[in-house]
Amino acid sequence: MFNLIIRAQSISSRNFISKQIVNNQRSIFRFKSSLPDNFNPKRDLPSEGEWKHIKHHIPGESVQKNDLGSRVPRFPLTKEIVPTLLPRPGVPQVGPKTSFKQVLEILKRKTKPELIYEAEPHRLYFLSSICFALMFTAYGLVLLEYGVFESTNRYELNERELSPELLKREWYFDVIKFSVPGLIVLRIALAIVRIPQRLIRRMWFLPGKGGAEFIRFTSYPLFPGQATPVYTVPLSNLTRHAKAKVWTGKGFYGTADNSHFFFALKETNPTTKKTKSWIVDRKGFFWSDGRVFDVLFGKESVAEAELGVPYDEQIGVINRGVKKQRQQLREKHGFFYRYKLQGKEMKKDIGKLGKFVGEKVGIEGKKDSDDKNLLGKGKK
Repeated sequence: MFNLIIRAQSISSRNFISKQIVNNQRSIFRFKSSLPDNFNPKRDLPSEGEWKHIKHHIPGESVQKNDLGSRVPRFPLTKEIVPTLLPRPGVPQVGPKTSFKQVLEILKRKTKPELIYEAEPHRLYFLSSICFALMFTAYGLVLLEYGVFESTNRYELNERELSPELLKREWYFDVIKFSVPGLIVLRIALAIVRIPQRLIRRMWFLPGKGGAEFIRFTSYPLFPGQATPVYTVPLSNLTRHAKAKVWTGKGFYGTADNSHFFFALKETNPTTKKTKSWIVDRKGFFWSDGRVFDVLFGKESVAEAELGVPYDEQIGVINRGVKKQRQQLREKHGFFYRYKLQGKEMKKDIGKLGKFVGEKVGIEGKKDSDDKNLLGKGKK
């Protein structure tokens, strides 16, 4: 009996020691880790409301509305400048492990539509377009009123003493003539109102069969409450301006620009040759970075886009090369190197001209001598 008690005590002491060792190990690991002591993965997950708020800032996850509230800016207007979109998870980035060429290959191997762009809210665009449209509308109405007033004034004065029929006809012609500037300004106001219809909200890359690739994008309807217009265009029909590089090397996606806050894509119909312009805001989500868009829409090679040299920097490199070449010529030929080089070129041109004239005179002289010999033989 006594032996059994001693054995039970030894077993319990061993269990106690093993538990203490495990607890000590856990405390050591917890001390070295960055997790809090009361961490609970299930309890610390975002709630449904928090997840909806986070989801609203992930590109492609929120529902884009077309109500009036989505077009009215918030005051102060500085709130509209703050970026609201987070980077989209799963989008590859160029780095030490992934080259730019591999990033493009990942995009090209997609089998489903891939979201490559989403713009920030365009409330400031709506505010600007409305303000400018109202201003041009006021100018147009004033010009129309002036045209009618001037035409009526001429009709009443009748300085040419025309008959009533001719006078009435002249009045119609004067109204049309003086109303042309006002109609032009009103046409400009209408074009400004329709600018939001050219704003791209979201853009997808659609891989096609046989190498045919398409771009799908959404814009705004003309009036609030209407359905979102969706366009699908072949990638070959969309181009950006040759000088408007998307990649600037500034900002999170390398697309920020201090002078131009947007770039335009030109859609060309190959059959009718008609063109449309679409506006892409530089402050938005871009798939990977702006160099991908230079390859897609700028038709640049992978090597050229990977260098990421902006257009302004390219012009700067050319100007620096020209300046260096001028400096070398100035050191070699002196301050008046331009006139020396011009003199050499003129001397070369005069030598070529003299040689040409001499050959021409020689050919004509030989021809005349041949003609004389033929005439002499004919007389004999």
